[in-house]
Amino acid sequence: MNGPVFRNHNGAPRREPVFNMPPAVAWTAFTLIAIYVVMTFLSQEMAQRMVIDFAFIPARFTGLPPEWAMVTPSGPEWATLTMITHAGLHGGIYHLAFNVLWLMAFGTPVARALGTIRFFILFLVCAVGGAAAFWLTHPDGLVPVVGASGAISGMMAAAIRFMLAAGPLSRGALTMSPWALVPLQSPRFLAFTAAWLGINLVFGLFGSAFSGSAIAWEAHMGGYFVGALAVGLLIRRKM
Repeated sequence: MNGPVFRNHNGAPRREPVFNMPPAVAWTAFTLIAIYVVMTFLSQEMAQRMVIDFAFIPARFTGLPPEWAMVTPSGPEWATLTMITHAGLHGGIYHLAFNVLWLMAFGTPVARALGTIRFFILFLVCAVGGAAAFWLTHPDGLVPVVGASGAISGMMAAAIRFMLAAGPLSRGALTMSPWALVPLQSPRFLAFTAAWLGINLVFGLFGSAFSGSAIAWEAHMGGYFVGALAVGLLIRRKM
């Protein structure tokens, strides 16, 4: 099965197999899985401590209650660190599996277009963007937020901008350029964004009834909008 066809600098087609993940995507997926596996070998008390310490808790910025401040790091410095570290933690095997598959699907074309370093920059920036959006909507929140969904949602936004700018199908694959992005004001991109927002609102309102835990849809959308904007700054220009 063939994936997107990118164009080299000289214009020659460069076909990429869809299951041949770039190293950046493979290492990110491996890291997420490794963290989860390691935590399964920890005692329940230590695993819970890891979650509390490294999850994103908005109230760390505004001030944790005394009973919290005594058992976990607090203050804006640690809160800023957890805007990244929360992306490495997951609430269960299904949460992890969904995010890894999502990362493989949308991170692959982004990594091929941006390269390894810029891929990692985008991932981290989107993780921070997702946490920031959750903090803005829950400034005093005490519920720990975990998962790479916000970061990967940003990857999806970047991938969609590439895909909507792609050429016609050629032998079952899109002809994509690593320098072409659909404009943010494109009706097709705006329609996709509206649909993604609607899906997240539905999951935010009703998803906990099925998953058993609240879904931080605000973080998804924060990462999405940051990814849509940041990819335009990180895109590799044609030399």
